[in-house]
Amino acid sequence: MAAMVATDSNAGKRKSMSKTEEFRRGWSLILAAATGVGLGITGLTFYTLGIFIGPLTQEFGWSRTSLASATILTTLTTLFLGPVVGRLADRFGGRTVGLVSLVGLAAGLGGLSLIGADLWSFYLAFGVAMVLGAGTLPIVWTRAVNAGFDNARGLALGLTLTGTGVVAILAPPYTQWLIADHGWRIAYLGQAALVLVIGLPLVWLLFHEVGGVKQATAIPVVRSGMSAAVARRSRQFWMLGVGFLFASFAVSALIVHLVSILSGGGMERASAVWAASLLGFAIIAGRLGVGVLVDRFYAPAVAFGILAIAAGACFLLMLAGGSLPLALAAVVLIGLAAGAEVDLVAYLASRYFGLRAYGEIYGWQLGFFALGAGLGPMGVGRLYDATGSYTVGLIACAIGFAVGAVLIGLLGRYPDRFED
Repeated sequence: MAAMVATDSNAGKRKSMSKTEEFRRGWSLILAAATGVGLGITGLTFYTLGIFIGPLTQEFGWSRTSLASATILTTLTTLFLGPVVGRLADRFGGRTVGLVSLVGLAAGLGGLSLIGADLWSFYLAFGVAMVLGAGTLPIVWTRAVNAGFDNARGLALGLTLTGTGVVAILAPPYTQWLIADHGWRIAYLGQAALVLVIGLPLVWLLFHEVGGVKQATAIPVVRSGMSAAVARRSRQFWMLGVGFLFASFAVSALIVHLVSILSGGGMERASAVWAASLLGFAIIAGRLGVGVLVDRFYAPAVAFGILAIAAGACFLLMLAGGSLPLALAAVVLIGLAAGAEVDLVAYLASRYFGLRAYGEIYGWQLGFFALGAGLGPMGVGRLYDATGSYTVGLIACAIGFAVGAVLIGLLGRYPDRFED
């Protein structure tokens, strides 16, 4: 690109810092960021929505489509508030934004325990929880990690976003236990307690960004990159956004409907829940594995391979029936894709557009991602209601993965310079 690269006096120091030194100085930032993203609206509430579908359907008679459609509220929050959250984080810092939103999310989860028999009360309470928790979006946490790591950025982002994988492992059994023993209302209160008792203290104590409170341990940052306006005029901006829109459509639909897909194929529900819980381990493996790979290889090629394999997992689910080995293979492949996606969006946004306006740019990219994530569960739920089978929905998911793989695979080389 034609314009000069913005630099600062810390550029040489930043480039000379080894991966080991980056991790030595930034491990506490990663731990706090992983906690924040895991207990946020794209972690805790997303990975446990499917657990609430059965009890709410049984008590109120609402359809699967209606309940799964609540993800569109997360989508709208991300789509419209993501860039705003990014700008706020760029201006005031992610620590303030994250702490306020964790408190808001806990209040929103408490509100969900109070809903009545009207479906709109569920939508209203869920929507309020999403808005109050908007500052827990990955924008806030990955912004700080991107600024704190360069040579080991991929792995650092992978470790940060393993927070959602840990939540995907632990939160569904925890939520199911609360529902079984105390009911779904107490389960929502139990989730609020997780946010307040675990999330808030860790972020308060450990999440300090470059330029923040703990200057002695801050890592210097190079504020080079495109403005948001320039980024939006590039083809990479739109290819990245649309590519991950299609991929997230597929991943989110499979995550939300996974237990129903497996049990509908002939597997006992208890076994289906157990198999689905392995998703979290695969997500963690995907996060870490992709983080290591993109630090060593061309990231769009890594993305292409992961998404192409995930397309094959959709056909494994169609063939699985009651076969546990096939089901587990499909779950692992889907988890790897789920683990790779958000990491890749954050990593590719930082490499193609830089850090100057990362919060706002990533906010837009996350909006594309969230649009797909909201449409996927609703669309596949509607296809199920129309056909009485998940077959057509699984084909749609395979197509989504394929389109995403092609668009992201064709992004081109990273820019040597950033337009001002």
